[in-house]
Amino acid sequence: MHLVLLRLSALGDILRVFPAWTNLHEAFPDARFQAVVEDRHAFLLEPLPWLEPVVVRRKELSNPFKAMRELKSVAAQLRHADASLDFHGILKSALIPKFAKIEERWGDGVTKEGAGWMQNHPLPWRHQSRYHQALGLSQAFGESRGVSGLGRFQPALKDAQLPSAGDIWTSTRKPRMVLVPGASKRGAQKRWPLRHWMRLARLLHGKAELRWSLGPEEKDLRAWLPAETGVPALPPLGLWPLASALRQADRVLSADTGLLHIAVLLGVPVTAIYGPSDPVVSGLPEGAGQVLRTDIGCSPCRERQCQRRQCLEELEPELVAKVVGSGL
Repeated sequence: MHLVLLRLSALGDILRVFPAWTNLHEAFPDARFQAVVEDRHAFLLEPLPWLEPVVVRRKELSNPFKAMRELKSVAAQLRHADASLDFHGILKSALIPKFAKIEERWGDGVTKEGAGWMQNHPLPWRHQSRYHQALGLSQAFGESRGVSGLGRFQPALKDAQLPSAGDIWTSTRKPRMVLVPGASKRGAQKRWPLRHWMRLARLLHGKAELRWSLGPEEKDLRAWLPAETGVPALPPLGLWPLASALRQADRVLSADTGLLHIAVLLGVPVTAIYGPSDPVVSGLPEGAGQVLRTDIGCSPCRERQCQRRQCLEELEPELVAKVVGSGL
């Protein structure tokens, strides 16, 4: 069997389909799997060597004069596939299997921009987490082949081979915790105030072995935050060596970011600090950890330019420390 899996972007959303893709591979180990992703995210597939990347060039896709040619070029690499499973649900992702003349075209229930017209096996839309949305599609496809159980969540990267992160932790019996204060520029509205992070670090000091995780966009923090708080930072690492360091932790505390979902896939318990993120759509699988939020009336929202950030300002470090400390 030859299956095509589509999820063009973004980083966190691609990560959240990994459990569904892994379930499909375990159910059909002899199948050929092609995964269609944008070039900027192709590296995410490295821990899943059974996936054959098919790369869509984002620069071409963003050009209205070149996008159609790029979609048809990608489609040409998918000829003769038995079925496609669209985990994205936008017009561009739906057109690719249509152009490839794949007869069996599945969709996960999200059908933006008329994508549903290109699918002949669409699932009904449900208000659920992106994890469960993807798992529902793998479940439905499996049942069409007489296979059940593909809707269960499993940490898809728990046993994945990852490059070493080196010596990160000291020999201590204290719980190991990683604090992730950052978020991408596009998701800056999801950041918990830095003063709250610093207060939390002080509250947890002595109770756990703490490490800051600071990405390329937090270079300025790396210059002073560890000294100010007495909490060392993880060294600058590529994504997969960083994942190797996270896998050695006992808990990861983070906003709704890619690192949060990597921790979930590694099987590391998480404490998620949510403000504008939808606790359902952006929620966690059962048993992965807990979501902490203030539940004020305007949250969740999709307002990237919000200046108040009341939903995050009012989530006190003392509450977070109490919840985290109860599990120590």
